[in-house]
Amino acid sequence: MKRLVAALFVLSSSLPCLAAEQGMSKGVFLKEAQNVLAPLQFVKFCMNYSRECEKSSPEAQLPARDAAFSTLEEVNASVNQAISPVMKSTDPLLARWTLSPSSGDCNDYAITKRHLLLAKGWPASALRLAVVFAPAGGHLVLIARLQDGDYILDNLASGVRDWRGAGYQWVSMESGEDPRVWVSIAKQDHRDFAELGSR
Repeated sequence: MKRLVAALFVLSSSLPCLAAEQGMSKGVFLKEAQNVLAPLQFVKFCMNYSRECEKSSPEAQLPARDAAFSTLEEVNASVNQAISPVMKSTDPLLARWTLSPSSGDCNDYAITKRHLLLAKGWPASALRLAVVFAPAGGHLVLIARLQDGDYILDNLASGVRDWRGAGYQWVSMESGEDPRVWVSIAKQDHRDFAELGSR
């Protein structure tokens, strides 16, 4: 457990961006667990872009898959093409998440996709930044919650994918109730969150 807490602390300070595997299956929802620290750079992001971190209206509805999936594909592809990948500093004092830069890392891709979808009228409760462990380490993706499940928008994949086909270990994400609050991700199918603490 101590290793798990240490891993979450390290990820909250900086997020290098790493590769993922591809796959696709019918969706289900990621399950929220307890509150955890938000990534430090996310806290700075909300200070710089406060409107990006506002709650949804209580009446907000999750989009239907048939009506929304093409929009997700379009936004994922356009942002992946618009931003050139570059390794940025992970120093907590220097690192900064930037909307729509000409070059950036996984954090910039994820927040830009979220920004564009919010501008198209998507509720914040349906758009959640998520910290994952890819095969080589920490990574940030955007989760889009539709009526039939959760899907990943990722700078390392051309298409929008079901979260279960990504080969990721899920660490934490924004809460559906308040984007400024982060929660750990509970046990999912055969992936046990506790496995992260054994490394």
